[in-house]
Amino acid sequence: MPRKTLKPVKAKLADDHPFFGIIEDAYRVFAYRKPTELEVCKGCCMEPEIEADFFTPDIRELPLHYVQDWFFAAYDPPGVSKAIWGYLLPRVLEVLAADEEAASVGKEVVLKRFPTGVADHWSAAEWDVLDRFQRAYLARELQRGRGERVQGYLDDTLCMFGIAGWPLDDLLAQVAAAPNEVLARRFWQDWCAHCVPGRESIWIDAFWEGGGNSQVFAFYTSRALCDRIEALALADGTPEDLVRQASAVADVIRANADWA
Repeated sequence: MPRKTLKPVKAKLADDHPFFGIIEDAYRVFAYRKPTELEVCKGCCMEPEIEADFFTPDIRELPLHYVQDWFFAAYDPPGVSKAIWGYLLPRVLEVLAADEEAASVGKEVVLKRFPTGVADHWSAAEWDVLDRFQRAYLARELQRGRGERVQGYLDDTLCMFGIAGWPLDDLLAQVAAAPNEVLARRFWQDWCAHCVPGRESIWIDAFWEGGGNSQVFAFYTSRALCDRIEALALADGTPEDLVRQASAVADVIRANADWA
């Protein structure tokens, strides 16, 4: 039986991938010295052969199952050091960009082991990479409302960035800046597409902390958002399928809004 350490690396981006440039910049900018400590539970949580071999591969070739095993292991609060997080971060970002699972409990926790979204923790060059990644990743998730393969909900992505330290006001501003058609299709995908008729509902992720769930719910149920979606449904020239989706999303917002 082959050793687990000999599995394919996986979760590597081809040079024509939309995120390839950002990830290449991440490997260049976050060229941290290889650590000597895993900073997670040892001799228990990780597979012994992975624990022993974790720092042998180059960071670019760190196998996906190594990354997953490290995320499976417990760590002491409040989190790991910048030394190991900065070292691992390019590979973690690549795994996310590749639409692969880094943490088995959900992508929401992937960037939380160090306050990744706090700009003051990073150099200008490092933050430039992180900011570009965040904006590109959220923009990609917003566009996933057209029936293609969708992993999770938009709120899962907002939660991932929010609990990692990115300001929630800025994240929601990025969502609000999307075209009405994009918002209607994405929220229909999340709130209506897979529900029993009459049971449509707004998805709020369970991992939110510090009142983030209340803030995003207030955004989702805002009159401003509802007015935008309803205007799309009533506009001349809106395709029939989009009229149906926008109307359903507006109905969900009104059903949950304090002002309705």
